[in-house]
Amino acid sequence: MTLDRVLVIGGGAMATGIAARLAAADIETVVLVRRREAAAPTRDEIGRRVGQLVGSVRPVTVVVDDAPGPFALAVESVAEDADAKRAVLARAETLVAEDGIVATNTSSLRLADLAEGLKRPELFAGWHWFNPAELVPLVEVTGGPRTAPDTLERLASLSRAIGKEPVTLRRDHPGFVANRLQYALLREAYALVEEGVCGVADVDRAVVAGLGARWAAIGPFASMDAAGLDVHEAVAERLFPLLSRATEVPALLREARRSGATGMKGGRGLLGDHPPDAVREFTSRRDAMLALLAEARA
Repeated sequence: MTLDRVLVIGGGAMATGIAARLAAADIETVVLVRRREAAAPTRDEIGRRVGQLVGSVRPVTVVVDDAPGPFALAVESVAEDADAKRAVLARAETLVAEDGIVATNTSSLRLADLAEGLKRPELFAGWHWFNPAELVPLVEVTGGPRTAPDTLERLASLSRAIGKEPVTLRRDHPGFVANRLQYALLREAYALVEEGVCGVADVDRAVVAGLGARWAAIGPFASMDAAGLDVHEAVAERLFPLLSRATEVPALLREARRSGATGMKGGRGLLGDHPPDAVREFTSRRDAMLALLAEARA
């Protein structure tokens, strides 16, 4: 996919990470934000992230309200609200070239719903990144009912060109692949805590020191092949009937939200208080580990 210019719409953590990754790959990147007061902080944050990636500055233009086109690609990364995203996508379609792609970074909304009102739905696709977007290798590429196969191929090709690892879905599916896997694990994690088997911090340690470390190397299916499918079958027969089948939001999460907890961004979450210094240390440690994993995969 040949790119002259890319437009990123949004000023949040995901948008700045996407813009940083594109800019680090020497792609001319323009970021469109709604509020004038957000322009400078967004530019500074993108610059910081680019510096962490390549050790030098890359030009990124941050504009307010208007972005002079045409662009080869426009990707929106605004709040997970269907109406808001449809409005942004319709505007993005007017800013790309005739053969330009309009992409959404949705993590849960159906592509068919978001494509309503678009004049060129064949050039519309999902391009789902993961936080922190500039460091996590995975992107999910998926199409709506009228997305052209070539659109998905172009996005996957671009993803590989900027150092990402694309997974192209065979069909649109709520939550795509990674979020469905993540929430299946989270459902069981909440169940273990609520049943008194272990604590919240114990779950995190089990994943970081065990599942996360192993799956970062070879993935769950490869792990089962390595363990032996006879063993895998026997354990599945015993454990699958015992796993949580809950369909309600976990009580632990409901209680945390009712108490006003919002996670690290608000200073308090499932693991208790998160002072600013601790959040900065956590973020730095996470990013350093992700950078090491990316280097190991290169």
